[in-house]
Amino acid sequence: MKSGEVRYEPLGVVAALVSWNYPFHNLLGPIIAAIFTGNAIVVKCSEQVVWSSIWFVDLVKAILKLLDIDEDLIQLVYCFPNDADYFTSHPDLNHITFIGSKPVAHKVVENAAKQLTPCVVELGGKDSVIVLDDVADFNALSSVIMRGTFQSAGQNCIGIERVICLPKAYEALVDILSKRIKDLRVGSNIDQLDEIDMGAMISDNRFSQLENLIQDAVAKGARLVSGGKRYQHPNYPQGHYFEPTLLVDVTSEMDISCNEVFGPVLTMIKANSIDEAVEISNGTEFGLGNSIFGKDFRTCNEIANRLDSGSVAINDFATFYVAQLPFGGVKKSGYGKFGGEEGLTGLCNAKSVVMDKPLLRALGIATAIPPPLDYPIPNDKQAWNFVHSLNKAGYDNRVWEIVKSFKKLASGGA
Repeated sequence: MKSGEVRYEPLGVVAALVSWNYPFHNLLGPIIAAIFTGNAIVVKCSEQVVWSSIWFVDLVKAILKLLDIDEDLIQLVYCFPNDADYFTSHPDLNHITFIGSKPVAHKVVENAAKQLTPCVVELGGKDSVIVLDDVADFNALSSVIMRGTFQSAGQNCIGIERVICLPKAYEALVDILSKRIKDLRVGSNIDQLDEIDMGAMISDNRFSQLENLIQDAVAKGARLVSGGKRYQHPNYPQGHYFEPTLLVDVTSEMDISCNEVFGPVLTMIKANSIDEAVEISNGTEFGLGNSIFGKDFRTCNEIANRLDSGSVAINDFATFYVAQLPFGGVKKSGYGKFGGEEGLTGLCNAKSVVMDKPLLRALGIATAIPPPLDYPIPNDKQAWNFVHSLNKAGYDNRVWEIVKSFKKLASGGA
């Protein structure tokens, strides 16, 4: 008798607080999602990337102007962290997307809660690669691991933080990676004096923490194959460089196996079975993404179902991070999703609208309150019998009882 539909309406003004490590992508993604869902957006960029963020936003505004779309739908703000509370607690923001660290997320969510502003929170990870013994080509896999670990000097929320291998795979990859990592070249493309593989980190404020994590692991039995400390580049002494690091024989008891590194450090862990590999992978407070490599798809797929993470790539790395798929973590890696259909609908009010079916509207038939239930109630006993019969007709699974209930309803509950 009725039909219903869901109408997705813009929330109005939404906000995004984005991290510095991918200054174009992290900025542009929330802007596109907001514009495509009919919202205006205020983006707060990191104070580390103000210049590039201004340039990128001006570029997008110029495109909107060419399309006769109001360029003021996009606003950029930047400030020091101590001044951000005003922004995240502002009553005119209808949604906040936050990309950053867990400590800062606590402050953002606390401020947003003052206005009951809904949030999507994408934090760090401790992403693992689980490698089975039946991998066909360990050399090819080593290339994926190298890229996933050392791209952007490891400053990547879905970068590879742990390589968890079954015994055969472990020995093969340790041998290959030990040789490859020692050949990595660090430097800058500012003047391109040499061929380079890895650039500087954003700052040196975490170098002592990284060195302490590595030293703690070595003290507990890990073996440092390469790197392990900050690097003073002869050509770029002002740069914040950390040596590409390979740490093997890491165990779950070591701090580096459970704390996010967010740097150019490759840690390798041996697992004696698939069950142990899954247990190690799930054994941190994070749950952003993971990868599985193996020849047998069925086995890999079963492992994917057992991993506590927002995304999993089978026989690949980070391919789940595409605009068509929802992205976000579980556990202490955050909550909510951006990207994909889920990310777009999350920036909308899902309004449910119910109406009479077209034929009933054409005939002028509308919903009416049954006489036994019309206020003031004419007869309490008859009203009770009517409601009792209505519930039995809807929920009783005995055919005869349903028939009797409809009969009583037809008689007005008498």
